[in-house]
Amino acid sequence: MLKKVRAVIVLLLVAGLALAGYAGYRLVTEEPKEHAAPVSRSTGTTDDGWQVVTYRGVHLEVPPDWRRLDTSGCDGPTERWGRAGLDPCAPDAGLWFQEAATFDTSFAPGVHTAPASESLPDGGWAGYVTRGDVVVDVADADQAVVRRILQSVTETV
Repeated sequence: MLKKVRAVIVLLLVAGLALAGYAGYRLVTEEPKEHAAPVSRSTGTTDDGWQVVTYRGVHLEVPPDWRRLDTSGCDGPTERWGRAGLDPCAPDAGLWFQEAATFDTSFAPGVHTAPASESLPDGGWAGYVTRGDVVVDVADADQAVVRRILQSVTETV
């Protein structure tokens, strides 16, 4: 009886070693998986037609005519939204999602006047808020649009 118990224990140890060896081999030889960058998307609409946009656990509202912009041709592509027809690489209008750790600004959070620029020839309004590790940075000719976007920013807890 003791020999049978020893044989079963040895068999289990050998099987465990073989399984651990195979698992180790798979871990070492497996190709690393590419993780897709987070992408913002419209996840609904408000009662008055504004789009609800979600990005990395942050939710906000943008005007109905705003679209996600393709920034793949820009220097340092970022996740971006703006009015239809806006140059996706324009640095002066629209909405940007940025990393809080690398975001650098010369003004405090909230809404401020923006100087005249190519996309805002008469000037406009700009501002940002931070939620978690995401900064929502907005600029537009209409102060009410900038305020509403920034006031609508929430974070999923």
